[in-house]
Amino acid sequence: MYDLYNKQLITSATIPEGTIKDSKAVVITETPIPGRNFQPISTGGNGNRKISFSLPICRRNAVDGDMMLLKQFELLRNQAQGFLGKAAQRGQFSANPKVLYSWGTGSIPQVYYVTKCDFQHTANMVNAIGIPQHSVVDIELALDETDPLYAVEEQFRNVAALLGGIESLFAIAQKTFGGNPF
Repeated sequence: MYDLYNKQLITSATIPEGTIKDSKAVVITETPIPGRNFQPISTGGNGNRKISFSLPICRRNAVDGDMMLLKQFELLRNQAQGFLGKAAQRGQFSANPKVLYSWGTGSIPQVYYVTKCDFQHTANMVNAIGIPQHSVVDIELALDETDPLYAVEEQFRNVAALLGGIESLFAIAQKTFGGNPF
């Protein structure tokens, strides 16, 4: 994950635990009409694509524990300060953090707004001076569909969907006419 405003690469030896949730709401409206046996559906667009995951961070037997990596994530919880806090704008007029992210999503790297960045610290895993040595970072990212990378992703999606359909037909034909495609 690359923090676009603070110009920092955030990476970890661990990978997200459990699943990477990738959701996009389909917004429809059912319009009740008196006397009808059903409610006609009107499409209202779609919601934003959201990616969420939990990342465990563990650094045991270190003086600084997992504090340094947590500080990188902490920058995502505040308005952008720029590299080493040298942003031209500060306070309420600073942009909310955006990141470039793609790991585990099946998409090209995309620009996302950080909508959630929560920490959970394991209480019995702190060092002698009280610094956490095991934490879990809960992240939620909302796709910026106005970014030029999204237009590239749309083209990639169309080509990949076509290739996926062809690949599926070949797998069905192979299984139907002999052999196991897997």
